[in-house]
Amino acid sequence: MNRLAILLAIPAAALVLAGCSSEKRIPAVGPAFEIVVMAPEGMAVLAEEVRTVLGEDVVTIRPEPRYQIEVDTLEEYRFYKTRKLLFAVGPRDADPFAKLLGKTTGTRTQTAYPGLWVEADPFAAGQVMFWLAGDPQTIVQDLRARGDELVDIVEDATVDLIVRSLFRVGEQPDARATLRARWGWGVRLPSEFVVEDRSTADRRFVRIWHDAPVEQLFVSWEDGRVERTADEWVQRRHELAWYHLDRDEVVFDHAGASPAPTPFGPDGWKLTGLWENNQYTIGGPFESWAFYCDRDDRTYLVDLSVYAPDRDKLPLLRVLRAVASTFRCGCSPGVP
Repeated sequence: MNRLAILLAIPAAALVLAGCSSEKRIPAVGPAFEIVVMAPEGMAVLAEEVRTVLGEDVVTIRPEPRYQIEVDTLEEYRFYKTRKLLFAVGPRDADPFAKLLGKTTGTRTQTAYPGLWVEADPFAAGQVMFWLAGDPQTIVQDLRARGDELVDIVEDATVDLIVRSLFRVGEQPDARATLRARWGWGVRLPSEFVVEDRSTADRRFVRIWHDAPVEQLFVSWEDGRVERTADEWVQRRHELAWYHLDRDEVVFDHAGASPAPTPFGPDGWKLTGLWENNQYTIGGPFESWAFYCDRDDRTYLVDLSVYAPDRDKLPLLRVLRAVASTFRCGCSPGVP
């Protein structure tokens, strides 16, 4: 067994005993949209390939980088020990890579992506480190062929990190239980979010949001199983927003839906696109999940949207994804 395999196999508890656990009391700092990518000296091409994948432009209202990427060598890792998101990439037999593995004291989890592990709290609390190890040529080939898989893993880990940070700084006590008692579903609520019941006699619609910038989540549901095509789900989202959100509307040329697993348990539909409001000359991106829950005998639509004309939208959407990840109904994982 090579040195990397041995280190990756060491239980987290043993790593904590070997390291300085007092460092875990130090909270990680910096934004959750910046990743420090480090490769061994002389192998900057590996870090640049990671930058190409994770730093690509994504169009929301305008192009913006998926992540802001800072590149350095593994030998300089000490300068970044308290950053929130770290990414180490290199060959299995590189000394800087193996030495750094021996210095972290977090919990590592292997992923389905070749050679990729994710470590929680490697140096500080509220921190994630990605380890991508292997033959350099294979690493480059995989990054170019399977970059979308890497993006999905990094996005999920970032949202998990935001959940841990978001509710550490303030949470409304018993909010999810209170919402479930009232409506049969619930979410954990950060302290600054408010809940508005905008339901009518024939439409159930609850808005959860805060201002400056506007980050909002709405939950709408219908009794029974409701089947719709992709276009019909986009139209449904349009009708709900138009009626309940003061004539917000979907920009149909920039919206779509496709079958997809949902973060809440059942398979369903994922909707993405842009919304606008011509009364107020505002707009922004949205994403939604529609699914049927047989235990509740309801069809849910859970929607996220932002309005922040002076800011990048992806970091705000990730905060909403973190809140939405705490959504629980009868079909959610862990709900009996």
